[in-house]
Amino acid sequence: MAKKKLLIAAIVVGLFGAFLVYLYAQQIQEERDEITRDMRPVVVASADIPAGTPLSEEMVTTEEVPAQFLPGNPLEAQDINIYLGMSVAEDLSAGEMILTSHFSTRETAHTLSGTIPTGERAMTVPVDAISGVGGLLQPGDRVDILGTFPVGQEDELIPEASGGDSIGFVTMSLLQNVTLLAVGQNFGDAHETGQVRWGGYGHVTLAMTPEEAELMIVAQTRGDLTLLLRNREDLETVPVTRRTLREVLEELDVINRNRTKRVVERAPTPCPDGERRNARGVCVPDIDVIR
Repeated sequence: MAKKKLLIAAIVVGLFGAFLVYLYAQQIQEERDEITRDMRPVVVASADIPAGTPLSEEMVTTEEVPAQFLPGNPLEAQDINIYLGMSVAEDLSAGEMILTSHFSTRETAHTLSGTIPTGERAMTVPVDAISGVGGLLQPGDRVDILGTFPVGQEDELIPEASGGDSIGFVTMSLLQNVTLLAVGQNFGDAHETGQVRWGGYGHVTLAMTPEEAELMIVAQTRGDLTLLLRNREDLETVPVTRRTLREVLEELDVINRNRTKRVVERAPTPCPDGERRNARGVCVPDIDVIR
């Protein structure tokens, strides 16, 4: 009798374990289905492509990639004919996903509409010397957009230095990693032609989704926008934070300590004995040349 009960208990436990395994497999399958539900055909290099090489059909293939894992500017299979015959601006490795930014902006920008990624729109915003990064922006650059807005809550105000009414502002990241389609009237890459033009623009044109454009339009009516230039290869985003003028003033010490720590961490390691660091930051033998 006892053995029969043990057998029944073992069967029950086994069935329960099998049920749990079934539920886990179902969950994994649902997650997989969710990821693969929106697959996008993108263009991938089928062989190494040196910089300056005109793109041809023999050099590429297509792969299905989940949309949520795609960068902001993939070259999709439906747009391949636009880029065939155009030279890539940098070395590409076999298996590497091809981006629209891998091509010379000057070559691809026959019209502004031809540079807009699928699913996005071009929106122009006014800038000045400060909000426009000192007139140093170029088409193809990537920026973050900050918004600064007045606030009126009592705990967010600080007294005016001149003794006037208290003031308060809040700053936050509105959008990150936004591509510049055009700077002023220039939507070609001046670096490719050797005619680099600095400044001389009062507006920039950005690529963004309709929802992001709505956000920008509302933000422009309520406050000031500032662009932060980032490395073209830096695609990382950070959590959105909200900082008031009071908070910034109260946290100045913390902000500066963190900055000092970051500078120290990025400092290059000393060169070995008998070597020095040249203008490019490379350690070379410390040799005096006697003429």
